Amino acid sequence: MKNIIAMTVIGLGLAACQTTGAQQSVDKDAAMRLATQADMALIDGKTLTLEPGKSYVVSSAGTIRGSWEGKPLVGTYEMRDGYFCRVLTQGPNGPAPEDCQLLVLEGDTLRGTRNRGEGASFRLTVS
Repeated sequence: MKNIIAMTVIGLGLAACQTTGAQQSVDKDAAMRLATQADMALIDGKTLTLEPGKSYVVSSAGTIRGSWEGKPLVGTYEMRDGYFCRVLTQGPNGPAPEDCQLLVLEGDTLRGTRNRGEGASFRLTVS
């Protein structure tokens, strides 16, 4: 009797550890930190929009171009130490110094946090 109970418990334990093929597939909406230049290919050439009138495009060549409140938004970026480090040469308030941001892509939303993940956060729609 003890053997039957032990075998049943082991069998149930093994069954609980099994996964289906659907569970093993990668969820396209799963959050992914953009930490390298290769990761930036996921948003290369796509429009990143905060709200109407505030959007830009980043290229894998390290450029930023867009429009912010009717004014040109122009700058450069590099991926450094896992952060998107950008400098704006033109913006709504003129040039802006380097800000290294933590970026996380989840589906069609890009979440960013300024000052190496310690500052203000924002959400951009990716299209």
